[in-house]
Amino acid sequence: MVDRKKRAQELIKYHSYASGAFGLIPVPGADVAAVSVAQLNLIHKLAKLYEIEFAQERTRAIIGALMGGVMPGALSSSVLGSAVKAVPFIGTALGVAVMPALSLAATQALGRVFARHFETGGTLLDFDVETMREHFRKEFEAARNDAGKDEAPAAAPQMEEQPVQKAG
Repeated sequence: MVDRKKRAQELIKYHSYASGAFGLIPVPGADVAAVSVAQLNLIHKLAKLYEIEFAQERTRAIIGALMGGVMPGALSSSVLGSAVKAVPFIGTALGVAVMPALSLAATQALGRVFARHFETGGTLLDFDVETMREHFRKEFEAARNDAGKDEAPAAAPQMEEQPVQKAG
């Protein structure tokens, strides 16, 4: 179903951008909590879209296992990015530099992994974290590498050098 795939992509995009925005919350810990809620909400909406029974605790466990097993460095950066916001002035700036991009990339990767699993007839009960971990890692890296490319200005066209003709 093309419409269902398109709707899934829209949900992933919306929740990814929301997660990125939540990464801007200046209160340490509140940003991580808000991103977690957005991610859980995304999986819930994808499950509903694909007519899959949703189980909140099972989904939390899957998300934790996927993210914890694949991105310990990014997760520690995320927690550090949140915690550093407690430092007046400089901490907020440093946290704002880290959290939005990581939050957006992680949410996008989660959405893509779950959508792919649901599209192939999978459910939350048969979600195999070990099998999906590598796919999640690749999606996360792709999302991190793509962050900000939409806003990048186009390169200026190159002008060909024309030979200068002397009057003569």
